[in-house]
Amino acid sequence: MKRTLTILITLTAFVGLLQGNSYAGAGDYGMPGEYLDYPFGARVAGMGGANTGLADDVTAIFNNPAGLATQDPIQIGLQHVMLFEDTMLDFLGFSLPVINIGHIGLGIVFLHSSDFYVVDDGYAPTSDHTSSMSKGSAYLSYARDIFPGLSAGVNVKVAYEDIFGHSGTGIGIDVGGLYSPIPEFQVGVYVKNALTPQVLGDMYFGSVTLGVAGKLFNNDLLLAVDVSKSLGPQDSILWEVGGELDVYNDMAFIRAGLDDELKVYLGVGGKYMNITLDYAASIEALGLAHKISAGYSMGGFEMSVRATPKIFSPVGIRKTTTFAIKAVSKYQIRDWELNIKDQNGDIVRSYSGEENPPNQIVWNGKDDRGLPAPDGNFSAQMIVTDSNGKVIKSNFESVKIQSAVPLDGEGGLELD
Repeated sequence: MKRTLTILITLTAFVGLLQGNSYAGAGDYGMPGEYLDYPFGARVAGMGGANTGLADDVTAIFNNPAGLATQDPIQIGLQHVMLFEDTMLDFLGFSLPVINIGHIGLGIVFLHSSDFYVVDDGYAPTSDHTSSMSKGSAYLSYARDIFPGLSAGVNVKVAYEDIFGHSGTGIGIDVGGLYSPIPEFQVGVYVKNALTPQVLGDMYFGSVTLGVAGKLFNNDLLLAVDVSKSLGPQDSILWEVGGELDVYNDMAFIRAGLDDELKVYLGVGGKYMNITLDYAASIEALGLAHKISAGYSMGGFEMSVRATPKIFSPVGIRKTTTFAIKAVSKYQIRDWELNIKDQNGDIVRSYSGEENPPNQIVWNGKDDRGLPAPDGNFSAQMIVTDSNGKVIKSNFESVKIQSAVPLDGEGGLELD
C-alpha cells in the first residue's frame, strides 16, 4: 500500500506539472530531425508516447537506451506507420544482453515520402530532381547497470537525408539513465542529441526528457508520464501521459494516451509466448494515423514454462503433467514460485522455494489442500525474484484436466 501511494502521489505531481505547462505545446514541427521525435513502437504510441521512465522493450533504443540494461531476452522489433500523402515511417530494432559486458542494441529508422509535384522557378513541372524524400538514422546502443536499480545507456547514431537528389549524413549521440528505487516504480532521463547531428547544413536540435512510470494493482495497470524540454528555437515544454491495462493474464492489453496538444492516442496489444503484436491510432489534423508493430524475444535471460502433456486425466493412464522450467536470470535468484490458476484466476496449486528452481515440476491435478481439482482449463506461471528485488514473470502455460473420459498417454481416448 505504501508503494502504491508513493507511485500515485508522484504521478499526480507530474500531472500537475503538465497542467501548469500546457500552454507550451507548439513543439518543434518542421525543425531538422523532427521525425525522430515520433513515438517508436505501437505500444508506446498507444500510451501517448510516454516511455522515458518505462523503456522496457526493444524500443528503448529510440526512447531511452538505459532501459536496455533492465531487459532479459534477445529481442527483435519492427514497426510500420502509415501516415499521409504517401508517407511511411518504419523502424527495425535488435537488442542483445551479454553477460558481464552489458546490453547492445542496433536500430534503424526510415522515413520516406514520394510523389511530390516538383516545379521550377516558373512553377513549370520539371524532372531534374527526384520526386521523393528519404530520411533515416542508424543507431548503435550500449547500456549496463551502474549498481542495482540504476542503469545508463548511450546511442551513437548516423543520420542520413536525401531531399530531391541532395544527400548528406551527420553523427549524433544520445544518453539516458533509469533508476528504480522499488520494482513497481521507475524514473528515467533521456538527453536526445547531446551531440547534435548536422545534415545538409541543418542542425538537429536536442531535448531533455524526464519520465516516470508506475505499476499499480498487482502490475495490472501501468501509468507513464513524460515531460520534455526542447532545446530548439521554440524552446518549448512538451508532455505526454499514458496508461496500459492488462485485461487478460499478461496476454491482452488496452492502452490510451494524451499529449500537450490534447491529441488522443488509443491502442491494443497482444502477447503469445515470445511474440507480441501491437496496434495504435492517433487522431491527427488530417485524420487517423495507424501504427503497427511486432516483436519477438528469445534466449538471453529467459523465464519460461512448458507443460507436457497439455491435457491429462488423474484417472487415466497419464495421471500427471510435467512443467519444464527454464529460469536464466541476470542476477542470482532469491526465491521463486510456480502458480497454477483456474479459469477464474484463483490459485489452486502453488509451489515455491529459494534460489534456483528445479528443472521440472510434476502436477498430479490436486490443489494445495490435497483435493482433486475439477475438470477445466488451468494456467501456470513462474515468478522469480532476483537478488536485487526485481520480479520476473514467465509466460502463462495452459493445461487442461479432463477426467470425465479417461485418457491414454498421448491425450487420446483410452480404448478397451
